[in-house]
Amino acid sequence: MVKHPLFLLIASVLCLAVGLYLESSYLEIFASVIGIANVWLLAREKVLNFIFGIIAVACFLIIFMQQGLYAMSILSVIQIGFNVYGWYYWLQSKGEADVRPTVRLSVPGWIKYLVAIVILWALWAYYQVTYTDASRPYIDAFNAVIGLVAQFMLSKKILENWHLWILANVLSIIIYLQTGLYVMIILAAINLCLCIQGLIEWKRNYDALGSRKRIV
Repeated sequence: MVKHPLFLLIASVLCLAVGLYLESSYLEIFASVIGIANVWLLAREKVLNFIFGIIAVACFLIIFMQQGLYAMSILSVIQIGFNVYGWYYWLQSKGEADVRPTVRLSVPGWIKYLVAIVILWALWAYYQVTYTDASRPYIDAFNAVIGLVAQFMLSKKILENWHLWILANVLSIIIYLQTGLYVMIILAAINLCLCIQGLIEWKRNYDALGSRKRIV
């Protein structure tokens, strides 16, 4: 059901209706709808997702700046760059397929990314606590780092990006509850469902590669 176009339509209408009911900003509503389309296309491995991703992230940048979520604002700027890079990378060395094949992380690969996450989180949180008036420096920094690494892994078409996106959406729901961004809570909940479906679908497609499967 999640991968059916009807899900995308229902989810978008739900965000629009709730946003208007709660008198949320038009930017928040628009970003939420575009964000849902982005993740839905991504789960289908459609390169078109990057266009929607660039638009959605640009909107989130404005929203995060207004809420004092500076780490997530910086993340948004970097994510725009990763979306552009991912758009290019997915179309390279794809052979006869629509996009290049998915790869998976080895145990050393996971260790490398986890160490990077911990170090970046510590540095980012320290900077926010010391030099900014960020409203929620620790969870903001952690979510930003998770999103940053997940976006990089997505751009490289690494399957495990979905694990990090699932965690990022859970953290986002907590942040949005604390800051009153209720329409974006719906977005995060819908995206959480899409990320779980994306993980299942990418794993199925990866397994179908057989001898062409790659681990990095």
